[in-house]
Amino acid sequence: MTSPNEGITRSNRTSGLLPVLLFWAGYVAITLAVGFATALLIRSEVWQLTAWGFISSAGLIVLTRFFIKKDAPGGKDPGLAVSRAAWGNLSLGLLIGVVSFGVHVLIVSLFAGPVRFEVVPGVGAMVVIIFFARFLATSCMEEIGFRGYALQRLEEGMGTWWAVIVTAVVFGLSHLLYGWSLQTILLGVIPGGLLWGMSAVATRGIAMPIGLHAAWNFAGWSAGNRSEAGLLSMVIDDDALARTQMVGTISYLVIFVSLTMVFWIVHRRRSRGA
Repeated sequence: MTSPNEGITRSNRTSGLLPVLLFWAGYVAITLAVGFATALLIRSEVWQLTAWGFISSAGLIVLTRFFIKKDAPGGKDPGLAVSRAAWGNLSLGLLIGVVSFGVHVLIVSLFAGPVRFEVVPGVGAMVVIIFFARFLATSCMEEIGFRGYALQRLEEGMGTWWAVIVTAVVFGLSHLLYGWSLQTILLGVIPGGLLWGMSAVATRGIAMPIGLHAAWNFAGWSAGNRSEAGLLSMVIDDDALARTQMVGTISYLVIFVSLTMVFWIVHRRRSRGA
């Protein structure tokens, strides 16, 4: 079987690293500056995060265009173009994300004990729309930053798997800026980054990973699995908490690794048919 990285020399593997590092420096500068400004101007956390995500996304699109022109005038678009196919991939990503989260909850309920849900009063349709926009905004920001230009540039020099791994690890480390724990990054963010990255490679665009990313975050919020109050409140008995957390972690990893491999197979088949 031919290696996916066969024929890629050591010099080629590092040839695209410097521009990507500079791009990521720009990513950090834009997101921190916009985050600081929106935090000063907007009191509501959910509105602030929504504005932060969408404004940063706009800045990152401009940054991406700059780097593409700098690398090679008329260079190929790193999957940012809005098209009918992109809308289809976004919708499919949202569907896969919601369904896979439902499978995750089902696995936890079956192997760790029943998980009960209670409706949170006062959460209406407008709140749901606002939070969906919030998760869509931040997903757009992060996918443009890690699965657009950066992934494409690294893949050209490193090959698919190394590019996906590097972007996933750096994506995980970026969450240290938000105060996330190393355990959460290793067991949650990086596996997510692998899936988002491979889905971007398989579909040659960021619409699919945006959909997957936003759907998992939104479904988690809806089910009461995030710090913000959602549509439901997840109730777990104290004596089952440790077991539920362990099964939840295993379920999450199995689902994300499985989906990553599915997208890898899709990528391989499309590459052979091209």
